[in-house]
Amino acid sequence: MHDFAALFRKRFIRELWRRIGRDLADRPIAVYGAGRHTEWLLGVIADVEGGPRLAAILDDKADGRLIAGVRVQKPSEVDPSQFGAVIVSSDAQEAVLGAKARAWIDAISATERPMVIEPYRGLPPGPYPMGETASVGALSDRTLPGSPDEDAYERAKSLGTSIPVPAGANRVSYSPESDAAYLQSGKRERDAIGRVCAQHGIELEAARDILEWGCSTGRVLRQFADLPNQTRLWGCDIDERSIDWAQRHFEGRFRFFSTTLEPHLPVADSSFDFVYGISVFTHISHNIDTWLMELRRVVRPGGAVLVTIHDEKSWEYCRDNPECFIARHSPRIDFHKPMEQDFVAHGQGPSCQAFWHSRGVRRRWSHAFEVAGIHPLTFCSGTQAGVVLRPRM
Repeated sequence: MHDFAALFRKRFIRELWRRIGRDLADRPIAVYGAGRHTEWLLGVIADVEGGPRLAAILDDKADGRLIAGVRVQKPSEVDPSQFGAVIVSSDAQEAVLGAKARAWIDAISATERPMVIEPYRGLPPGPYPMGETASVGALSDRTLPGSPDEDAYERAKSLGTSIPVPAGANRVSYSPESDAAYLQSGKRERDAIGRVCAQHGIELEAARDILEWGCSTGRVLRQFADLPNQTRLWGCDIDERSIDWAQRHFEGRFRFFSTTLEPHLPVADSSFDFVYGISVFTHISHNIDTWLMELRRVVRPGGAVLVTIHDEKSWEYCRDNPECFIARHSPRIDFHKPMEQDFVAHGQGPSCQAFWHSRGVRRRWSHAFEVAGIHPLTFCSGTQAGVVLRPRM
């Protein structure tokens, strides 16, 4: 699961960078910390459009070297009042560097002071990819791969499928060690979707357009190829590399587009008969109402939405299985206590682990949808509930 968490951090940092750029307009920022994390961070955001202007990198042990073309300076050499924000650049020592950054700012008498941004507050340390430094991403022009991966076709051929199979590193940590297990895991989710839909009278065979919200490289979406040929199969994701791979390797009825963390899908109203999202709301702690209304916007009258959540049964699963991925990434939640709140989230950004009590779903999601049913421990190897939503007319 290490790669999965790293991918979410990259997505989170890129979206955070865009938001800072929008909020600060033309005011520059500083990065506090000049270690490996800063090299990784600047590489991740090197091609992000609309971000802020980085004017300084600060470190107590500054030696004048350059990172992505920006000189590392000691805080004492720089006036804090010239910046709109200071980003603390360390996931393991964020509290220490955050305290130093605030002390540096508090030493000035200016009334307009930069805000201190600690991106990882509330998250466990790491991971982030080693070896990805700023020098590569920041100095290289951006290109998109132009041809398919021949190995992906060979993997598909060996497994008796016509749809290419991504490499293990491009599966968001779903069965990276086994091609067969990767396909089987997607088939299990597809079968669970089919069973739940059948219970609610949702006829997938009659759908003209189906969207997977958060499709990655098509692990589940590929399994819908058993539907009639007239059904168009759409996928979207915030990871641009996954979408690029899918666009190059899926053909015919499959269509893909990239999105952002903002609650907006670049499609027209009433575009889909059925939308599903596997383990998306499990990582959303903010803009929940807006996302619900956006899903409501893109569903056609008479259509349906199916999303998975961590509910109170998932909470109990974490209690009984403390070494599971969900529990290990929610270290400050005491799962031995009953889930009393409608909503609990550990961490922030897409790396968070979010829990919804079923009563909270029925109470708080009803402004956008009729909650037609909640199916505990049905998805994601029996750890997540499926929520069936019908748009209110």
